[in-house]
Order: sequence, then C-alpha cells, then structure tokens
Amino acid sequence: MSRVRPRRRPLWQGGAVALAGALVLVLTQNTTTAAFTAQAADDGNSATAAADFCSAPGRVDTLTTGTVDAGLYQSQPTTNYAGTATFGTISSAGAVARSLIKFPLLGKPSGCVVASAVLTMRVSNGTAGSTIQVYRAAAAWNVATVTWNTDPGYVAGTVATAAAAVNGTVVTWNVAALVTALYAGPDNGFLIKDAAEGVGSVTQLYDSSDAVTVANRPKLVITWG
Repeated sequence: MSRVRPRRRPLWQGGAVALAGALVLVLTQNTTTAAFTAQAADDGNSATAAADFCSAPGRVDTLTTGTVDAGLYQSQPTTNYAGTATFGTISSAGAVARSLIKFPLLGKPSGCVVASAVLTMRVSNGTAGSTIQVYRAAAAWNVATVTWNTDPGYVAGTVATAAAAVNGTVVTWNVAALVTALYAGPDNGFLIKDAAEGVGSVTQLYDSSDAVTVANRPKLVITWG
C-alpha cells in the first residue's frame, strides 16, 4: 500500500523550525514588508531576524554626470582651480597640492548596504613612487570658491589608498567604507592627497570632471546588497 506524504508548508507562510533538537521557532512573515518574526516554544529562548531586506539587491549606481572637483595648490593659496581639465596631488615641499571631488549620490535603496564602491580616475600627468590617499572631506566646500587657504581638511581614520602611476594609467580605489560613511552623513565628498606631503617630488594629475574626453572623467561605481 502506498503512503501519502503530508504536504510541506512553506516557512514563509508560518511554520516551525527545530534547531539541534532543542530550540523550536515559529516563523511568521509579514506579507507587506517581508520581515520575519519568531516566537520560541520554550520561553527561555528567543531569536531575532532582520527588520527588513534589501529592496534592490545588485543595483549598480555609476556616477559621473554632475560631479564637481577642484585642485588646491599651496603655491597659489588664494586661487580657485575649478573647471580645469586636470586636478590631483603633488608632494613637493612648499608646492603641495590636494584635490576635492564630490559625486551626486543617489538615494539609498531601502534595507540595503554598500556591497562595493570603486573610485576610478585616469592619470593625465604623473610619476610613480608614492601612495595616493582618499579620505572623506571634513567640511562643506564650494567648488566655485574653494582654495588652498579654505581647504576643508579631511576626516582621519578610514582611508583608501592606491599607488601613484604614470601617464595614461587608470587607477582605482576601494572606497566602500568611505561611501557608507558619506551616506550616514554628512556628505562632503572626498579629499585626495599624497601620503608623503612635502617629501620627494611626485605629481599625480588626473583627468577631471571637466576633461574633454568624457570616458576619462572620474567615476564612482556603487553596488548595493
């Protein structure tokens, strides 16, 4: 005689899960938010679940249009260098250069986190032999007026690094932790500097957001998960 197997009830409709034969959880899923709640049969045990889920897993934001940037030059401390085709860093003593860049971040998808974030820039005039650092800018700045004397500074701690490179090299930085912090606020964009300011003579000028060749402009790619 054949046996009729009982139909299994999907957990997301409400069901019980036994863990190691001891803890039994009854799971109930909200049909609107997809959130799970759990009730232990044994009052001495409890469990929690994520309040929500990523609403757009795998979404990729590629940011270029609307980006603003400016160079900061110690040798010309009151001159604004926005709207130029290049910007970047210089390590030379008395002639240090830094740069600022800010991308137009899109709205964060509900329940998601930054799975990856990559900053890409192309070297238009550079020499190898140093490390280029990317930090969060510490204060708000106006691209049309910012100068070396009004440098907003940077938030110490979390930093993304990449090696200085020669002309034509496409350089990338892993900025996931920095972008996560920008979304937490405030979003003042990035400050870029040489790790050894005032030492040696390393120049790293990148194609800016005003570069003639659009494909060479800075790019920030964020993937959500």
